[in-house]
Amino acid sequence: MGESAAPIVVGIDGSTTDEATLAWALAEAESSRRDLRVVYAFLWPASLGAASLEGRPLISDPQDLASSRTIADQVVAHALDQLKSGQTSVSITGEAIEGSAVTVLRDESARASLLVLGSRQAGTLGSVLGSVSAAVAARAHCPTVVLRGPGGLAGERPAVVVGIDGHDLDAAQTLLAFGFDYASRHGAPLRAVLCWRRDPLVVTGWRMSSTPPERVEPWLGEALAGWRDRYPDVEVHHLAIREHATAGLVTESLSQELLVVGTRGRHAIAGTLLGSVSQGVLHHAFCPVAVVPTHESAPSSEPDSEG
Repeated sequence: MGESAAPIVVGIDGSTTDEATLAWALAEAESSRRDLRVVYAFLWPASLGAASLEGRPLISDPQDLASSRTIADQVVAHALDQLKSGQTSVSITGEAIEGSAVTVLRDESARASLLVLGSRQAGTLGSVLGSVSAAVAARAHCPTVVLRGPGGLAGERPAVVVGIDGHDLDAAQTLLAFGFDYASRHGAPLRAVLCWRRDPLVVTGWRMSSTPPERVEPWLGEALAGWRDRYPDVEVHHLAIREHATAGLVTESLSQELLVVGTRGRHAIAGTLLGSVSQGVLHHAFCPVAVVPTHESAPSSEPDSEG
């Protein structure tokens, strides 16, 4: 076990995208000196638990149920073989768990330091998991990394890009803490990016002009204060750009190491915890995206969705 009792959990779906997801999760486990746990969520055949017109349950053939579990276990076993094929000091375990992907992964996040997912979770065994990444990231108890694309080439020194909300200093500090820790361990520079535009609904209280508002530079300086001293090994840059946050951060993500964004916050209504910016970058970013919980939010009363 590494520095923390909480492992990194990687969710797989038995598709061809698992290889890249597993490789990224293993590299992060080695970097952070944490254990790695592989989780595969699956559902029994669709007829299980269904009722006939007469009200009698339609129970699937026991052989079908046994086959479903066997296949699920084989998916996990294959992933473990892949992870353990090279030399690593990381303790690796895995489990196939019956249940919907959103529910299983959300529950796993309560005992994890980080959750790692592919950008598209596509299942088998008669259970179409669909794209669950956004739903899991919105509800996860820990930071969630979604592999939207590969990180930039090492020779080009790709950066960790942290999307800063100019209205919430506490949230900015949470995102910067995650970003600086990752950047320091991976030898990457950090870029704190604040997007603004001439729209009073987006930049409340800031003077509308063709140049960045006068408050931007001091605000970014305040947000970054202390982090340079705490992480002297990290090369730090900050940038204010006149652009909608989603478009600006997607552009900044091109050929970068990681893009860090936050959840919407404690005042978000159920089902909109990610907010439009985080949802947008999860759909369009060019590099892995880390969604970091920035506030404690009440659990959503909405049913889990996977689409």
